[in-house]
Amino acid sequence: MITIPITEPPGVLYKYYPPERLDVIEGLEVHFSSPSKFNDAFDTYHLLPRTSNPKVKMGRSKLRNEMGVLCLTERPDNHMMWVNYARNHTGFVIGFDSASPFLEDDGRQLRKVIYQTRPPVFDEADENGCFYKAPEWKYEEEWRCIRRFTKDDRRRASIEWPMVKHIIFGHQIAPWLISRIVQFATLLSSSEGNPMPLLFSSTPSHSEWKFVNKEQHFEMCDKCNGDGYVSPKAAKGE
Repeated sequence: MITIPITEPPGVLYKYYPPERLDVIEGLEVHFSSPSKFNDAFDTYHLLPRTSNPKVKMGRSKLRNEMGVLCLTERPDNHMMWVNYARNHTGFVIGFDSASPFLEDDGRQLRKVIYQTRPPVFDEADENGCFYKAPEWKYEEEWRCIRRFTKDDRRRASIEWPMVKHIIFGHQIAPWLISRIVQFATLLSSSEGNPMPLLFSSTPSHSEWKFVNKEQHFEMCDKCNGDGYVSPKAAKGE
């Protein structure tokens, strides 16, 4: 029996989104994806003993279709993840409170991904296989929240607004999208008495070939009635 070590997560875990996923913020829902639809053909795959019968092997395939995975990361400034998951810096990143009960409610498990050269071996179909990936993916520094779903279960789950701690705007994000997000965040925070998430802009640092996140205070444009433009101001002290 292989046991996944329980590691204390950082205070905030991040997810990169392309621009069309504005619904995550406006609808306050996250999606638990099926590993069978991931780009990684080996995702959630694990080995079985050679003596395993066909029923056990079928159970492994069934498990892969039943699992739902919410992929998160420790890194809010990863250039390759901006390119691959946030439509080449045109999307945004949401930072979620890792201490939120959401990540453990309803049978969910939050664990850090282990990167190793060979798949793990389990005696039978085991959901812990979700937490192993090949070393090629190590740059993602991934954490996963998983749970099982039946065929008829809805794979979207509602989150509470206070779970959103950070919002980071991509370097190439459209101004109207910033405006929509800022308007919604301001409305939710003021109407429900919740703290406003910290807002950041992802900015290239050409001297180091990397992107850095700079905290920003945004004000709605007073000439366009909030229709597509905001004026960023650097955070105090910068």
